[in-house]
Amino acid sequence: MKQTRRSFLKATGATGVAGVAGSASALAQNKSITFYNAGSLQYDPGTEKNIQRFEEETGITVNVNEVPWSNLKTSLITQWRNQGSEVDAFNGPTWWLADFVAANWIVPLDLPSDHVSKYPKNLQELIQFDGQAYMAPQLGKWGTYLYDKQALQQNNIQQPPQNWDQIIQKGKKMSDGNQSGFAFTWANKDVFTFKQFLYQAGGQLFNDNNEPTFVNKGVDVFNNLLTPLRKQNVIPDGISTMGEGPVGDAFIGGSLATVESWTPLASRAWDSDDWSQQRLGVAKPPKGPQSRATFQDTNGIGVSKFSQNKQAAKRFAQFMSTTESLKTDMVTEGNPAPVSEVYDMPEVKQEFPQKWLDVQQYNLTHAKSETYRAQPQVDNYLSNQITPALLGKKPPKQALQTAEQNIRQLYKNLGIL
Repeated sequence: MKQTRRSFLKATGATGVAGVAGSASALAQNKSITFYNAGSLQYDPGTEKNIQRFEEETGITVNVNEVPWSNLKTSLITQWRNQGSEVDAFNGPTWWLADFVAANWIVPLDLPSDHVSKYPKNLQELIQFDGQAYMAPQLGKWGTYLYDKQALQQNNIQQPPQNWDQIIQKGKKMSDGNQSGFAFTWANKDVFTFKQFLYQAGGQLFNDNNEPTFVNKGVDVFNNLLTPLRKQNVIPDGISTMGEGPVGDAFIGGSLATVESWTPLASRAWDSDDWSQQRLGVAKPPKGPQSRATFQDTNGIGVSKFSQNKQAAKRFAQFMSTTESLKTDMVTEGNPAPVSEVYDMPEVKQEFPQKWLDVQQYNLTHAKSETYRAQPQVDNYLSNQITPALLGKKPPKQALQTAEQNIRQLYKNLGIL
């Protein structure tokens, strides 16, 4: 039996989730929760401030387990496979949801309709399965296009590239022995970056029947963008090994004229020596054949099925994603809000350049992603093929066809196809 991407819960028996009985008395339950945070609160001051607000307003204690990002998903799955009740709530990316929901490890959050409707439609689709929200978006994160105004001026370029052709043409003009005209995050986010370009080309990884459909549009990505960038030396040597950090370092160090990276890079540049809001340029993503879509990587809060404090955990998820909490996080930490109205708040306007706010608000409503089953395996199959194609070591069509065949076989083995 085939399962559609948005209604597979019925096939897994996860349409209804019963409460998990625990040994604690009813009076003791829901007075405190354990929250698994991705990393130390030292680096999440916005989250920390909102947790303090929640505790003060509700009287519920939040015990924070600061789990390194690289271990968070494994820690959660290990507990859930043993039906462990230690974790009540957690934060993580939307692209974890398909596997978590299908495995019946998390529960609907029972968010009010007006709470869900404040998110743009593209984000609502990612967090809902069978019409129920399983994650409350908390921290906006997506691809962001930045440029060095100084580099453009030195090359007599008046405006940043507006489309793929201009990335190549203007990028070539800005490339010399000391600087590359363009770069993007690849090493640890190669699939994310590929998907962004795929969406700009009008493609997607899967259709609604879970069938991989990325080959033709993926070939367009390589033929019309990635391969010309490499052959004309617009992107730096070694780009396949450059993750989010190294790409940011190179941009701030003046080695890149333009860059497609993630939302935190703008704040890094503003706080760096020799940079200012006057030097840093921010623009909408250069348009591909179909759109200016950017990759959606927003994080949110979910609640464990095995929690003995579901009521308090759901209340926490809703509180941490209210408009006030999103504003607090954005002003405190700089994370773009996943709700459009936050960008018009006076406190936010006072904190950030209007151009940056306009672009982030645009990206919020145009960001795109997909939730799909067996995400780690699928991404691994893609990664193993797109990097050789990027480096010119394998024909793009052959590489993408191999990835598609492997993913199709994986889905057949799992009973998804």
